[in-house]
Amino acid sequence: MMSRPFPLNHQPKRPIHASLSQVMLIAVLLAVVVGCSSIGTGLSRDKPEPPDAAARAEAQAVLATLNSHNVGLKNFKGIGKIKVWQNGDLTIDERVAWIGSETSKISIVLLIGGYPAVKMASDGKWFYYYEVAAGKKPIYKKMAASDASLKRIISISIQTDDVLSLLAGRVPIREHHSAILEQQEAAPGYVLVLKRRWWGVTEKIYLDETKMRVRQVEFYNGSDALIYRARFDEMQTIVGYSVPVRLSISNGHDADFELYVHRFWADIAVSPSMFVLNPPE
Repeated sequence: MMSRPFPLNHQPKRPIHASLSQVMLIAVLLAVVVGCSSIGTGLSRDKPEPPDAAARAEAQAVLATLNSHNVGLKNFKGIGKIKVWQNGDLTIDERVAWIGSETSKISIVLLIGGYPAVKMASDGKWFYYYEVAAGKKPIYKKMAASDASLKRIISISIQTDDVLSLLAGRVPIREHHSAILEQQEAAPGYVLVLKRRWWGVTEKIYLDETKMRVRQVEFYNGSDALIYRARFDEMQTIVGYSVPVRLSISNGHDADFELYVHRFWADIAVSPSMFVLNPPE
């Protein structure tokens, strides 16, 4: 009896253990490749690399320069003119005089028609406000210096310590956790961005191409809304200090303020009584 021939497509069976070994090797290689790819993608997508160490160091160097600007200017005074616009209408166009001392003492007198109609002062602990108008009872207020603002006069929420720094040609530096120096896109120069953890941007400082001269500074609240911006429109040098000739402040919405400095004196003598306003008798 003749044996049945194999079908034409029949192939001898290979040992089962060899096929399984190959399959397992391929599976392991695929798992390694896919795993490495996932790790690399996760790092680049979820955890971006921090700014370069050199960039961080440059931002800190710029901050150090800003903190040292006019550091020797302790006491000063000046006279000039202020203009205030509310919704585009000029509401104040009067002379003003001021005295500043250290980092928290300031005295401001607004002259209306040549008469000292409004006086403000802070000794670092208390803020004093005195206003008198013809035929009206004088207004006198005393409050904690930390709560003081010039909003009543210029319609902009700016603290007296900030005013003191700006008059001295210095930039107020807010508390922050990171500083990034970026090149401006719309104009030549740089912007130093200060950020707080859980807050976001708290301040932006706009610098010229040399990173030495401040053009403008902006302050923001926790909702990323502008509180106010101050612009150093023109500067002058007084006994080695760089101080404003023209300073502009705006809330970016409906209030604008300009100060024109006519005279500026540096390193003057001061006394504590200059920064205290007693109640009217």
